[in-house]
Amino acid sequence: MKLAVTVDPSDNSVFRVFEDTRVIWIYTIENGEITDSEMVGTMAESVDDIVGVVMMMEADGILCGDITAGSRRLLDDEGITFYSGFYGNADEAVSDFINGYVIFGPDED
Repeated sequence: MKLAVTVDPSDNSVFRVFEDTRVIWIYTIENGEITDSEMVGTMAESVDDIVGVVMMMEADGILCGDITAGSRRLLDDEGITFYSGFYGNADEAVSDFINGYVIFGPDED
């Protein structure tokens, strides 16, 4: 599985606002372990650009902080599963995800 994570590169935390994401980490997860990770800049001018990067990297889902209803619909339309409401260190958030601690929200419309 490939999991995209919105990241604030200044402190490696999950970036709070999906729509303003400039950096995404792509984590490869196999047998419950992180086997690889890669940082990708989005150079995004819109949510469509962010979703395009996630699709280009062939991620199965995206882990993020807050996300609007419009962005959720766009991801859903492209078949990308989103997991929102994650905060703090990105590596720890991915570990929590792997261990089944999936949080949805709080989201703002």
